[in-house]
Amino acid sequence: MPERYVVIDRQTPMLLPVDLRDWVAENDLARLILEVVEQCDIRSAWTNERGSGSAQYPPGMMLSLLIYAYARGVFSSRRIEQLSYENLSVRYLCANTHPDHDTIAKFRRQNGALFKSCFGQVLLLGRELGLVRVGKLAVDGTRLGANANRHRFSTREQLEQEQARVEALIEQLLQEAEAADQAEEGQEESEALPAELANEQKRRQAIKEALERIKQREAQQQAEKEELEKAGRKSQAKELRMNLTDPDCGILHRKGAGTVVGYNAQIGVDIQGAGLIVTNNVSANGCDAQLLDQVLEQLSPELGPVKEVIVDCGYESGRKAYELEKNFGIKVYYPPRPKLSDKGSKRWHSRGQRLVRHMRHLIKKRIDTPHGQWLQRRRQTVAEGAFGFIKQTLGFQRFTLRGLEKVQTEWQLVCLAFNLRKLA
Repeated sequence: MPERYVVIDRQTPMLLPVDLRDWVAENDLARLILEVVEQCDIRSAWTNERGSGSAQYPPGMMLSLLIYAYARGVFSSRRIEQLSYENLSVRYLCANTHPDHDTIAKFRRQNGALFKSCFGQVLLLGRELGLVRVGKLAVDGTRLGANANRHRFSTREQLEQEQARVEALIEQLLQEAEAADQAEEGQEESEALPAELANEQKRRQAIKEALERIKQREAQQQAEKEELEKAGRKSQAKELRMNLTDPDCGILHRKGAGTVVGYNAQIGVDIQGAGLIVTNNVSANGCDAQLLDQVLEQLSPELGPVKEVIVDCGYESGRKAYELEKNFGIKVYYPPRPKLSDKGSKRWHSRGQRLVRHMRHLIKKRIDTPHGQWLQRRRQTVAEGAFGFIKQTLGFQRFTLRGLEKVQTEWQLVCLAFNLRKLA
């Protein structure tokens, strides 16, 4: 029997649908995003209320564009602008307009409140559809890279030395500029600063801000040290180091993968529902145990109370577990780390130490029950699976914005895109 092939004829005119909407499939992600965004309250979006300059793009369209791009693993503003010409779904979202990359980047930086509001409204929509049932949460964290140079960390002493060097260099450049102005008699004076001088002045300002931040952190560190000493515990604080590219990021340790200059991104995932992210947070603190209550605080009370939380051993803290159960009635489950026996050289004298030991034994009994084992398996599926999807499928490994507030804005957008991808 002779082989058969599909006829490929490039000479005959190829007719396409007249209406661009007919080019987009009925089950395309863009259609779902548009339907959801149309139901969201976008009054918290930043807009140019003066009306000056060029006409601005509608916030709903820009929000839809960013959600779709992040849900498809595109994070660069220049690449998103390019998609508005190449991708049919993006052209449909933008109604065949093409916002430039600067407009996209500015909208992303300034609309953290909008992303947070839309994130909460999507969860309420999921609850109405029966896809969100907050009651049992799986909380997990991962280290994501910052938009910073890992070789630009400096201690307070190094910053002060660099500040003195920059001050001396600026003084020298000003003297050279003044001498050049006096030599150029009869010519018009230039108001523009020399490029080298302008760069050094920017560096001086960056060093000044870094020193102020490091002094604030040292004062906070000293206060924490005094609190620990009052409780009979020793502080393990190390010498503070500040990054000049992104002063808010930190050097975080990853298990079996060295260190990363970045942030600790946290999520809380609904175990009983469709596995949507219901709460999130970002911190430069590498200790997960100190972040559990912060993640739970971000949960909207409209979704209902949390009764059980399952985490991994990195969140092990008998004191935190006791406070959550006593103040909010939340039971914490985690597999305890192997430790030395309580009968060893370490003695449990204070009431706080006895309380921590009691909570450790109680949680160990909880996690060993069939229900505790089920929760642990679900955490591995939904929480670790969510991070696997974000980092591997979407390809989000590194933040593009700088500063803790803007990084939190971008993480909110990533979680929003993840939820809509799951809903689709």
